[in-house]
Order: sequence, then structure tokens, then C-alpha cells
Amino acid sequence: MTSRELLESSPAPGVLQLTLNRPEVHNAISLSLQRALDETLTRAACDDAVRVVVIAGSGERAFSAGYDLQELAALSSDANLEAMLEREELLWRYLEFAKPTIAAVQGVSYGAGTLLAVCSDLRVGGSSTQFTVTAAKYGGANLTWVLDTLIGAGQTRDLLMTSRAVAGDEAYRMGLLTRYAGDGDVLGTALEAAAQIAAQPPEAVREIKSLLLAGHGKDLRSRYDRENAVARTTLRPRPIGDMFTEFFGARAGTD
Repeated sequence: MTSRELLESSPAPGVLQLTLNRPEVHNAISLSLQRALDETLTRAACDDAVRVVVIAGSGERAFSAGYDLQELAALSSDANLEAMLEREELLWRYLEFAKPTIAAVQGVSYGAGTLLAVCSDLRVGGSSTQFTVTAAKYGGANLTWVLDTLIGAGQTRDLLMTSRAVAGDEAYRMGLLTRYAGDGDVLGTALEAAAQIAAQPPEAVREIKSLLLAGHGKDLRSRYDRENAVARTTLRPRPIGDMFTEFFGARAGTD
């Protein structure tokens, strides 16, 4: 069952919304919250009714302020190391989650909040959105392995080496946000995107995500051949008449 730190809802057919529910600490991610997210996604992976997952933060001020620093400060050095190793695996499993994920980034997103957003398939924000990758401030490094594939090497160096805050409009221009709601409804825009994805054949969307994840670092011909192999086997093309029913129906209506 979902913990009180993580709210679960189904705002539209095929859409699972998971809300980080710690608004009193700007939705800081405790270890229990991250575990609850992982457990819920594990169940969702086996639920055919779930086609896409939207991650949001409770309230208007923050998507997530990052890991819960008060919790970390209370742990011993050994316990902090164990938590760090566990969190590394939890974040990787989120990245590899078989179904599409969308981060509705309303308000600030710091540290681990930005990690979660970047590891989502889509990121939706607005004028209130503000991203920061904070690791360099504390002598660390985050997202060096993936951020450049989203926004390019130069922009990545800028964000990671300066730890500067990036407002929503700039984040959209550089490609960090995939959709921009402006002064409008960030969550509503994210749910609109989710509904569009949920309307597609789920097996095709699943394979698209898998192909993209597996393609990084491989040569173009390998990626091309892998896509064609999946199209011929896993997705097994249906008869043309079945695949393009809407098209042939429209043509029949004009004859």
C-alpha cells in the first residue's frame, strides 16, 4: 500500500499519478519515500491498466527540494553509505522502468528532485519551475552520465559546474523541459501529455523507450538494425488493413 508520503491516483484512463507528499519540507525525498515510489512502480509495471506514470510534488512551491538533509544528518557514516548505495539502485530502476514516466515540475527542483526529473522520459514545467543540480556545491557530481544527451555538452558543463538555478523558460529553451505550460497548469499539461501517450499501443511505446535507453553510445547502424529487428519480431506487424483502419475508413467515407 502506498505510504502517506506518496499519494496514488488515476486521473485518466491508463494514467497513474504519484505525488510526493511532504509539502512541509518542499517534498524532500526521504529514504522511505523513495522506497515507496520504487515499490509502487514495481506493482505498476505488472498492471496492464497502467500505461504511463506522472510524478508530481504536493503543493505549488516545489516538485522536490532533493534528499531529506535532516534525515541524512541523523545517520552514521556507515548508514549514510548504505543509504547512498541503495538510492543509486532505486534511481537506476526508475530510469529503466518499462513504462513512460512524466515529471510535472511545479516549483523548485533541487538535487535529487532534479535527478528524478531528468531520469523521467518527459519533463513538464512552467514559469514557476526552477531547476538546480546542486552536487558541485557540496564537492560532488551528479548527472554527468545522462544530462548531456538531453541538453548538449556545453549546457551540461554550465549547469553542473556552476550549480546555478535555471528558470522554467530557459529550461524549456535548452531542452531540459520537454513541454512548457508558462503561467498555466503544469500538472494539467503533464496529464495531457500522459493521455496522449496512454492512447498509443502500449507495446509500441514500451519498445520505443527500451530502444532509446539501449541506444546510447552505440553506432547509428546498430541502433537502426535493432529498431528494425524489434519491428519485425517483438511488435510483429499486423495486416495493413488492421494497422490503418482509421485511414481506410476515412477514405471509404469520401468515395
